[in-house]
Amino acid sequence: MERRAAPGKGWQRHPRRPPALLLLALAAAPGCRPAPRAPAQAGAPQAHRYTVRGEVVRLPAPERRDPELYVRHEAIEGFVDREGKAVGMAAMVMPFRLEPPDLARGLAVGDKVEIGFAVDWSGPTFRVERVARLPPETPLRFGPARQRERAR
Repeated sequence: MERRAAPGKGWQRHPRRPPALLLLALAAAPGCRPAPRAPAQAGAPQAHRYTVRGEVVRLPAPERRDPELYVRHEAIEGFVDREGKAVGMAAMVMPFRLEPPDLARGLAVGDKVEIGFAVDWSGPTFRVERVARLPPETPLRFGPARQRERAR
């Protein structure tokens, strides 16, 4: 028994809620879960793909199962976030998962590269799919992403 204040009557003893109400609430709970994601339609893209230039900062460690290439990349103007909004991304150093792992073969720290990568928010997010070495004299611009003007 617990004590509660009844309106206008002071403290009185009220029986606890019967367990049946708890069981009823638990039985109804599965119907409150979010619906499972619909399977992707044939031909629908699973990830956003980007091409960006940058400089190799760190090569994948050979002992790692999931090799990552660290690249200081230029700003990505049309980068889309997890919610689907085009927010852009400033220049930064980022680790990129390599698929296949041998994409970094022949690269050295300091090499200028152009990478094609995919962003899939439902799994491993930043995955490099293509790496091309650029000439050493290629100028790179590191800074914030430019803001797009809003349409009036």
